[in-house]
Amino acid sequence: MAKINEIKEQKTVVKSVGDFANSLQQISASRMASLRKVVLKSRRFVDETTAILRELRVEQRRATQQEMQKVIRNYKMSTNKHAIIVITSNQGLCGSYNNEIFKKLDTIVPQNKEADYFVLGTKGQEYFRRLVRKYGVKFFPYNNPEFLEIKHLQSLIRMFPRYDKINLVYSKYINPIVREIVFEELTVPENAVDQSTDLKAKTKFIFEPAIDTLIDNVSAKLRYALFRQQILESKLALYASQMIAMQTATDNAKDLLKDLQLQYNKERRKLIDKKIQEVQAGRALWSDAD
Repeated sequence: MAKINEIKEQKTVVKSVGDFANSLQQISASRMASLRKVVLKSRRFVDETTAILRELRVEQRRATQQEMQKVIRNYKMSTNKHAIIVITSNQGLCGSYNNEIFKKLDTIVPQNKEADYFVLGTKGQEYFRRLVRKYGVKFFPYNNPEFLEIKHLQSLIRMFPRYDKINLVYSKYINPIVREIVFEELTVPENAVDQSTDLKAKTKFIFEPAIDTLIDNVSAKLRYALFRQQILESKLALYASQMIAMQTATDNAKDLLKDLQLQYNKERRKLIDKKIQEVQAGRALWSDAD
């Protein structure tokens, strides 16, 4: 009887865990669906803006190569300092999402011990506390709120001019199953213009304000837009990973419930057979007495 009660308790626990995982799966799927719309829309905006900036820089390169180099360095300071921004989750229950990032960092951190690390997400901050003891790296924790707004990024954005080079480490959303751990520089990508393309663009433009000022303003704003876009991409990958992990947990809970139900039925059948044998033995005793 004790074993049947234990199985019943296990069934209750497994069912509760399965219901929780199923609820979390539905929440993650809903968040992923809504955020995916935002990411795809903003991705198009960032791509179009980047293309416009590239065209402006082509025009400026045509004017003078030296001025182009000056503009490229305009939003950087010669501090010879390097910053790396790491984006992780605030909680577990998201499959291998954080472990994939940590595996990438295991190869990055030993080669960049002198860099300043800005870590978003409590899981990443816990990981970097161990790295402080191992490598002596410096890291600065930042909040990674569930519903991200531009005001949450202001403190990070203000530190951009202090560094010559800023890299990001994050999980990029490809599709609900596939993610890619990205280690890239937070900058406006240059356009590789070949001579054939350069010869075709012969139209002259007049820019107001001056093209240098225009590129300076657009570069800074685009850099912030790229930063926000990459954080949203990371969150989208998190929700996708969490959805898949919780779906797997729900399926495992269902399979375990089936196994527990089978064990329960076997133990219950053994108990019933034992009771029947006891009744039959008692009946035989009464028959012999008669």
